[in-house]
Amino acid sequence: MKLLMALSLVSILVLTGCASVDLHRFEKHADQGDYQWIAGQSVACTQASDTCGQLHLTKGDACLRLAKSGQTPAVHYRRAAEALATGLVLRQSWPSPAERQRLQENLCEALQGLQELQSGEAAEKTLARLVEAAETLYQLAPESVPAVYYLAMARLRQVQPELPDLNAARRLPVCNRLKRALNRVLSTMASARQSQSQQWERYAQNYQRLSFDLGAAIRTAECYKMQ
Repeated sequence: MKLLMALSLVSILVLTGCASVDLHRFEKHADQGDYQWIAGQSVACTQASDTCGQLHLTKGDACLRLAKSGQTPAVHYRRAAEALATGLVLRQSWPSPAERQRLQENLCEALQGLQELQSGEAAEKTLARLVEAAETLYQLAPESVPAVYYLAMARLRQVQPELPDLNAARRLPVCNRLKRALNRVLSTMASARQSQSQQWERYAQNYQRLSFDLGAAIRTAECYKMQ
């Protein structure tokens, strides 16, 4: 028994040591902007630790950058979502709440990009993951610009397939959801414009598009029939 425990401890130390070496290499390539190299690496560690978690997160960041630059986006958005989700679970501590929120935001962005490229059952499954990720982001940063955006956008995508064939029974809850989402989006836009934060600069165009899409969905759902 003691021998088995000792061997297990040695295995853990070896894995942790290898992960530390790999993380140093990942960070070096990240500093050089060599995201293609990072994205091509296999991250085998699965133990809950800051080092292992950061390995997955660094790979996720690299894949997200490649996807956004147009390099095989379907592949890299999927890899980014997988790596970021794994890293967020495995990492045990954070240097700041802002860093945790930033990475959760990146996960939402990866899932959004992936879902836009999918259809059918695959798109439905990714949308469910996006809703969960957006809800987590909202818990971390309630009423923040990114959290409100991703949650409202995910809710819109949930109801969009229903809009062309809404019956009277479904119109009320769908319209209420859409109107609440639009009001929250417009309120956030008004507040963010006054603050002129960097977050708002990054999301201004997204909010413009989202507010337009919500308004269009409200018209398609014929919510005026409730008045």
